[in-house]
Amino acid sequence: MGLANIIEQVRQWDSRRKLIASVLLILSFASIIMLFSWASAPDYQVLFSNLQTEDAGMIIQKLGEMKVPYKATSRGILVPADRVYELRLQLAGMGLPQGGGIGYEIFDRTGLGTTDFVQKVNYRRALQGELARTIRSLQEVADCRIHLSIPEKSIFSDSEDHPKASVLLKLRPGVRLSRTQVQGIVHLVSSSVEGLTIDNVTVVDQRGNVLTSPADEVASLSNSQIEYQRNLEKDIERRVVSILEPVVGKDKVRARASVTVDFTRKEETVEQYDPDGQVVRSEQKTVEQKLVAGTAGVPGVQSNLPKRRSRGRRTSEEGLRKKTETLNYEISKIVSHVVRPTGTLKRLSLAVLVDGRYSKDEKTGESVFQPRTEEELRQYEEIVKRAVGFSAERGDAVQVISLPFSQQEEPMAEARKGFDYQRYILPAVRYGTILVLSFLVFLFLVKPLMKQLSMKPPKRAMPMGGGQSLTQEIGAAVRPKEIERKDEIVEWAKNNPEQAAFLIKQWVEEES
Repeated sequence: MGLANIIEQVRQWDSRRKLIASVLLILSFASIIMLFSWASAPDYQVLFSNLQTEDAGMIIQKLGEMKVPYKATSRGILVPADRVYELRLQLAGMGLPQGGGIGYEIFDRTGLGTTDFVQKVNYRRALQGELARTIRSLQEVADCRIHLSIPEKSIFSDSEDHPKASVLLKLRPGVRLSRTQVQGIVHLVSSSVEGLTIDNVTVVDQRGNVLTSPADEVASLSNSQIEYQRNLEKDIERRVVSILEPVVGKDKVRARASVTVDFTRKEETVEQYDPDGQVVRSEQKTVEQKLVAGTAGVPGVQSNLPKRRSRGRRTSEEGLRKKTETLNYEISKIVSHVVRPTGTLKRLSLAVLVDGRYSKDEKTGESVFQPRTEEELRQYEEIVKRAVGFSAERGDAVQVISLPFSQQEEPMAEARKGFDYQRYILPAVRYGTILVLSFLVFLFLVKPLMKQLSMKPPKRAMPMGGGQSLTQEIGAAVRPKEIERKDEIVEWAKNNPEQAAFLIKQWVEEES
């Protein structure tokens, strides 16, 4: 069908059909334009989220100055996806976001007429802002506010007031701070303010729970003991599960351990003496000798004659000779200093649950549970005892039983974990919607319009005379059923004068 025939066909329509065709045509073009506009619209992604009010306002102001389209939603500030990383780098170069609050950059705008009072207030605000930014960088903390109370120093006051600080933390959902992390925050704040002690720092969460407590070494040690005990129990449970799973199957073993740990700290100094192990330490001896004087002659006749003075010689001297010698002995001694380790395992209680076997009932088709045999459970118990270091002297207890496990389907959340919805689902929904709307536009707008345009013009009737030829002509051109009575023809001519005139014109041309 050529363009001329289509135009001629449209000219033959009545006003109602022309109006309907015009509306359908306009709606078709409008739908197509809207679909293409929606499809070609830029994809917006998150530029920054969880911003403070000050940071969000400054970022929106900068985006307006840079003439960048943006959307401010509950998710954060959205910008076109192809400019996300570029804008982040540009805003980072401008120092945005600042992390909420005001830091030391407040002194960049200090005027010449600033008073000393204003300077002190600005310093306190800057210090609070910098500390809040630092604490907010922790992974568990979503937001933080700090209030410092720093008293003025005065030379006219005898009493000295100490600084105080209060920290309000807004934690992320499902997150709790450990005692070590709270102590780290307290030490961070106290070390940043001159004269501030850890006893004057209070940390509160968004629910009003006080996270700090007076410094108590015993309480701190108690928390460490509890953590050590729980870690020991978990380690024992993991060892039991890892050694039995290859035998009974994956996810068919459950173990729970309970331990008693002795945290008593002992120091002993022992001295041991060995009486049989004597050794000579020193020796002292004393010897005394008395000497008597006397003479002696020459043997022979001369010396034995009477009244003859002998000429003898002195053979010895008179006196005392003394010699001292001391011998000391030492008994062997062992001195030892023993420090008993803390965290000694005193008792272990372990319960192990093992799933049985399942067989299919031929009559009902259901699974029937079959527990493990006594011999199998005894072997499992021996393996577990060796794995955990069982000691009967400590009074350890280990029990292994076989019971049916509840058959539950794994949650679909694990299967969907890590799936990027924004990357795959949203584009698929967008283009799928485009296809569906395009099909609907074609089905309800374009197809009826094409059907109207493809209708053939009314056939010319042969001069047969009478109302029968006119009835066939009118029925082929307009009516879906044959017109059988003359009154109906007259009524139709009154209601459709344009088509009646067209038929009469054709008849006149045929006669001529």
